[in-house]
Order: sequence, then structure tokens, then C-alpha cells
Amino acid sequence: MNVNANTVLESLHSKVVASLFEGKQNDAKPGSVDIFANLDALRLSPDAAAVVGTSEILSHVPVRKPNRHEFFRTRPEPEFWFDTGIFEDKEEREIFFVTPRMREALIGEIKPVLLVPTITRQGVLILWPLKLPTEGQGHSGWMETARQAAELGKTRWVRLAADMGLGGYRIYQAEGELSEPEWPDKPLPEILQIAFRDRIVDSENHPVVRRLRGLA
Repeated sequence: MNVNANTVLESLHSKVVASLFEGKQNDAKPGSVDIFANLDALRLSPDAAAVVGTSEILSHVPVRKPNRHEFFRTRPEPEFWFDTGIFEDKEEREIFFVTPRMREALIGEIKPVLLVPTITRQGVLILWPLKLPTEGQGHSGWMETARQAAELGKTRWVRLAADMGLGGYRIYQAEGELSEPEWPDKPLPEILQIAFRDRIVDSENHPVVRRLRGLA
């Protein structure tokens, strides 16, 4: 039987090419496939960063008022609004909780405040020290407008901005339909403990007391 020479050559060429291609596949290193060919498959979904079955530990609660660019809500339950006395160290920019038995030692330095749990749109829990009038001092425009903002914050997202000409805060309400805040499942005593950790004036040997008496 006569076999066409061209047919034989084409058959041999096909086998050689196939053998070479198979060898290259076998020699390919793991991971050499272009995993970035489909970027949509690699994108991180908004909820993917949260690990299922975990919960955040509340480890820090700043004691401050909301800044002018923060929309916030205040805890609506009256039992979470706590009136007490604090000492504000303006040099160190720290706020200390003063226990009842040490208030007399810091007379003239204590500020009466209403501590209000407040949460920002970013989910940051803060304790807002709303100033209360001292004996012989009336309400000021700053106190009144701050209190108004805190009351409004029980049911709506608001922010406040200081206005020196007004002598108080201007209050702005969010225009969008924003979602309700998610409050940490913590009782007020635990929130206070976290907020004032290492900043509780409870004895005459406390550095704040010693500094005010000229002993340190």
C-alpha cells in the first residue's frame, strides 16, 4: 500500500507539536495561572471583612462632645443620662471622674455635667459631658442649644456647630433617611468604667489632687 509522503510528514509534525505542548503543561509551575484575569471575582463584598461568629469588644469610649462634622444620636432612655461631677485638665486635655468623697477636695474645680451616651454615624460611642449650670450661674446659650441638640438626637440624626455671633450652637438635621443606630449591648456602669479607666479621682493621693495642692 502506497503511503503519501506528505501525509506521513504531517502526521509526524502533529505528534511532535502535541508532545511539546503537553510537556510545557507538565512543566508549568503551580500558581502560574493568571488569577487576576477576573477582577470581579476577587472583589471584597461590604460584609466580607466581618468574621462570622465574632463580635467587637468595646475597649475605648472617648469623653467629649460631638465635633461639628459628626452626625450623631443620643441614647433615648432617661436612665442612661447620668448627672455627676468631673474635673477637666485643659493642659493635658483629659477629663477625670471625681468620686463623691473627693468632691470637697476639688471644690471650685469640679464641673457639674450630664453624661450622655452618644453614637456617631461611624458607629463610634462617646460620652458627651453636657455642662450643667453651677450655683449662682444661669443657663447660657451654649448650654441651652447643646441640650436641645442632645434632646433632638434621641429620635433623629443631628450635628451641631458653634456660632460665636449666636452665642450658642447651630443645630443641623440630616436630610437623608439614615438607618437607626446600633447601640453596644452594655449597661451604663460598664460604659463609665471603660470611659474613665485610669482617670478616676478617688483619693487625696491622686496626681490631680496633689498637683492642685502644689504637692507634685
